[in-house]
Amino acid sequence: MLGRVTEAEDMVQETYLRFHQQPPGSIELPKAWLTKTITRLCIDQLRCARRQREEYVGTWLPEPITDENSLEGLADTLGMAFMLMLEALSPIDRAVFLLREAFGHDYFAISEITGKSETACRQIVSRAREKLGRHPAPPPTATQEAERLVKEFLSAAQSGELSDFLALLTDDAILYSDGGGKVRAALLPIYGPDRIGRMFIGLRRLRSEGTPPPRFIAINGSPGIVLRHPDKSISVMTFAFAGGRVKAVYMVRNPDKLARIRF
Repeated sequence: MLGRVTEAEDMVQETYLRFHQQPPGSIELPKAWLTKTITRLCIDQLRCARRQREEYVGTWLPEPITDENSLEGLADTLGMAFMLMLEALSPIDRAVFLLREAFGHDYFAISEITGKSETACRQIVSRAREKLGRHPAPPPTATQEAERLVKEFLSAAQSGELSDFLALLTDDAILYSDGGGKVRAALLPIYGPDRIGRMFIGLRRLRSEGTPPPRFIAINGSPGIVLRHPDKSISVMTFAFAGGRVKAVYMVRNPDKLARIRF
């Protein structure tokens, strides 16, 4: 919903604080009360966050998650491509869509949680599906194939051969880089395998002796890479795939989003 672990934790804490402030016996259905409260808190938080993101330096990407236990049953909805597409939805539409698509609530429950009519909720989900359909994520790639492609990408980044990138990336490949104005990063997406490959070749040339090699890691339930730069900053990369090639690279460099990542 929020794309930031710290914000999500704050909403959980606030929800339980309000829960314990209620008179004993006043809540007949605790699970429903908790779901409704945290959803509405997240909608309010997302409205504030969207205003902040309008002033964000460069591309905004969700916070990478590496805890495999937290991804069980939700990995499909925590992928970078899917979460980035959710940014096209308004806060209330995002809540309705996720309650339906990610958590399987019926429309009566969603209506109770969000305060929207059942008819309105159905329309919101339909419009959201249509809107996200205009910006489709590449179809899911089998884990073994995804791991192979990420390892080939890592090999290309280490070899510095442009031809390796051209063979691996789709013709319409795109790279998103999120530095948040805190570290150096591309302010706009980089389009095309040639430009993406040349960027990584340039990064390789900047690497100094003693810099540890990139590390293979699971990010948001999918294979990814963590690498350390000569200035001691780190980057986390995850990917989207199409037709047996890499279609998108998501590079998070903002240190505020990487505090939980261990290199």
